[in-house]
This record gives sequence, C-alpha cells and structure tokens, in this order.
Amino acid sequence: MKNLKIKWKILLLVLPLVVIPIIAVGSIIGYVATRQAYRGITDTSMADLEHMTGFTIDLLSIYHENFGLYREDEKDVFKRTFFEDIRKIIKGKKVGATGYIYCLDSGGTLTIHPAQEGVNIVDSVDSDGKYFIKEMLAKKAGWIRYPWKNPGESVARMKIVRYIHFEPWDWIVAVGSYENEFYAEANLITRKTLGNMIVILLVSTAVSVPLVFYLSSKLTNPIRSMMEVVRNVKKGRTDKRIQISGNDEIGELAGSFNRMIEIIARNKEMEKALNQQTKMAALGVLSSKVAHEINNPLGVILGYASYLEGKIPSDTPVHRYVQDIKTESRRCKKIVEELLSYARVPAPKLVSKNLNGILEEIVQFASNLPETRHVEILTRFPDDFPLVKVDEDQIYQVAINLILNAASAIAGEGQIVVRTEFDQNGEAIIVFEDTGPGIPNELREKIFDPFFTTKANGTGLGLAIAKQIVKQHLGTISVESEPGKGARFTIRLPVEEE
Repeated sequence: MKNLKIKWKILLLVLPLVVIPIIAVGSIIGYVATRQAYRGITDTSMADLEHMTGFTIDLLSIYHENFGLYREDEKDVFKRTFFEDIRKIIKGKKVGATGYIYCLDSGGTLTIHPAQEGVNIVDSVDSDGKYFIKEMLAKKAGWIRYPWKNPGESVARMKIVRYIHFEPWDWIVAVGSYENEFYAEANLITRKTLGNMIVILLVSTAVSVPLVFYLSSKLTNPIRSMMEVVRNVKKGRTDKRIQISGNDEIGELAGSFNRMIEIIARNKEMEKALNQQTKMAALGVLSSKVAHEINNPLGVILGYASYLEGKIPSDTPVHRYVQDIKTESRRCKKIVEELLSYARVPAPKLVSKNLNGILEEIVQFASNLPETRHVEILTRFPDDFPLVKVDEDQIYQVAINLILNAASAIAGEGQIVVRTEFDQNGEAIIVFEDTGPGIPNELREKIFDPFFTTKANGTGLGLAIAKQIVKQHLGTISVESEPGKGARFTIRLPVEEE
C-alpha cells in the first residue's frame, strides 16, 4: 500500500465501501426473498398435497358408499364400471411435473398406481436405505420425506409424501411430489437475485472506478503541481506558483506554500542585494587603493614606453615590443577605470529626454565604429513616444556596451535591431536584438555578474555596470536567448519619476 500512488490507494479504500454494501444488501435481500418464497411454496405445496389426498379419499368414500347400496349380484358389474372410472381419475391426476397419487393395501401391494399396480413394494428402500413403505404402513397417516432416485437419473431427489389411511378398505392413500419441482420458482428467484446482484455490482464498479479516478485526480493534481513547484524551488527557481483552485485544505496549503515561496524569493533577493552591497563596499575600498597604487606605475611605464617608441627605429623587432608594452599598459589602465566606474557608479541626473533621439544618435555613432562594420544596425522607433527621465550619458554608456557586445558575438555578417515600445503599465521599453549565436542556458544567469566574461580580452564589467546604471534608473534589464537564434536584451524604465 505505501508504494502505491494516491489514486490507487483511494480506489482500494473506496471500492470496498461500494462493493461490500451491495453484496451484503443483495445477499440479505436474496436470502429473505428466497426463504419467504420457499416458505410460501412449501405451505402451498403441502396444502396442495393435502387437498389431493382429501380428494382421493372422497372419491374412494363415494365409491364405497355407493357400492354398499347394490345387491351382491350387482357388485361385480358396478366394480368393473364405476371403480374403473375412479381409478382413471386418480391415475390421471398429476402433482407438479412428475408427482402422482397411488394407493396400497395393508400388505404393501399397490392397488392404484400409474405404472405398477399389483406390485408389492413393502420392502422398498430409499436412497439412504430406509424402509419408508413399512413406516407408512405402520403410522397409517402423516408426512414422510425421503430421497428417491428414479431409473436414468444421476442423483437422488427429495420426495415428500402425504399419506392417509382409508379405513373401510384398510388402504393407504398417498400423494407424492419432488421438492425441486416445488421449489423451481424459488430457485428461479434465487438465480435472478444473484444475477441482478452481479449486474449491479459490475455496473457500480464500472461507474465507481472512473469516478474515483476523476475525484482522486482532483485531489492529486494540486499535489502534483505542488511537487513540481517544490522541485523548482530545490533547483533555486522561485518564479513558479501553485494554482489555487479551491478553498479546501489543499487550497489553503497551496496558498501557504505560495506565500512561503514569496518569502524565500524576497529573502534571496535581500541576500543577493546584501552580498552585492558587501562586494561593492569591498570593491570600492579595493578599487581606490588599486587605482592609486597602479595608476602611478602605469603612468611611468607608458611614459618610458612612449619615449622609447620615438627613439627606436620602427623596422627593428624591439619597436614592436615597445608598442605591445604601451597597448597592454593602456588595457590595464582601462581595467582600473572600469573597476572604479563599477564601484562608484554616480547617481543619475534624471532629465526628461526624447529617448528615441538619444538612441538614434547612439546607433549612428556605433555604426561608424570598426567593431560594427560587419553588421547592420536597424532602428524601429514609434513616433508617439513619451518623454522619459534619464541620465543621457549613462544611457549612452549602456546602449554602446550592448551594441558592441552584440557585434562582437556575431562572427560574420548579421543584424542588430534597436527598438522601443511603450507599455500600458507606464514603462518605456528598449530592446536590443541580434542574430548572433545566442547565449547558452547555463551562462544566462551569470552574464551580469562582475568579472564574468566569455571574451579573450574582456574585463567582465560592461554588463555589470549596465545593470547598475539601469537599476539606479529604477528599471530592470533582462535577457532572452536560444542557442543559435540570437539574444534579446530588454530594458524597462519607468516613464513617471517615482
């Protein structure tokens, strides 16, 4: 049981509650109906046997009374006529399907019988070896029940006989019939009751099983959904919620679980923000010291390298080494400057600006850069776009960074589309789309982390600075990408100042 699914457990619990009462009620009704039928049929059959016995006694009594009125010489004639008629009437009476009336004298000889008149049966025994004829002769009147097997039958059947003593002739008048013929209707009732109970059982099972599965699915589907959300939470994803479909215990549990996920998500955001602030604080201290300690030696190195570059002929191998020293020194200086920019992003000076105009100027400038010569930069700006409060210089820095990143990701010819939208929720949306190779799923969550880069000469601070700037504008930046289908960066900025 413990390894079964909930719906199977419910089925195993509910199905007996459906089947057992049907079996119990059907059995009780069948038993009571059968008992009543047997009792009624038994009473009716015994009354019928009693009636047939009385009928036979009456016929014999009529014969005896009429026979005594005639003279002795007329008795034989009457016996051959009137008595023969009585015998035919008695022998022709059927009791049930195979029962009949018979008479025998005190010695056990059959005087009236459908097939064995004149045969002495005093020593006849039933299937149990009992001398039932002797018992009838001894008791004279009463009821007797015994098993009897006729020729050609495989098993014995119970026979019930009502017998009465006819004193004038010292005869035993008996009327017998088989019980199974009496109880044919009762047995039919039993079979019909059993058959109907089986039909009802099958129908109720056929109805209850789908109904139980349907009801159990209503119970287990929220649990299955909850389990799916739990798995997502275990993987660190807190964006999924359980659909609440009712106000029962499951609905209450789902609501509580959703609130718990929201708390976990807020705690993660708070933890992430605290970690970021801690990093920024440490980075600010470090960058200040690094800038002071490194910029001075770098200035000296660049100065001497420039002096040597002017003194050494350009056709010597040493001249190339001096140029490499200058290039790498400038790169180090740029890294220090970006580090300072990331650690000390200034608060934006928000001014209502035409965002489409700013982006148009940025695109024109970026199109003339050597890094973007292999790509086509397209713009899609709507005409009726509201003014947005932004820091123009900082937006310029963010847009240039995203365009150059997209251009470097495109190996051959490609396109970069810059477009804007206005959301009904009061947000200005800037979208940067490219036809590059896309961003792998495992890297999508890391690209905004400081010092994370996939470029050979990258610093890993460009997107981190862009996120900082957008965040200080009270906006959000997100990325969508499928490997092989390019990437789409979306910036959302509030139109109204908060």
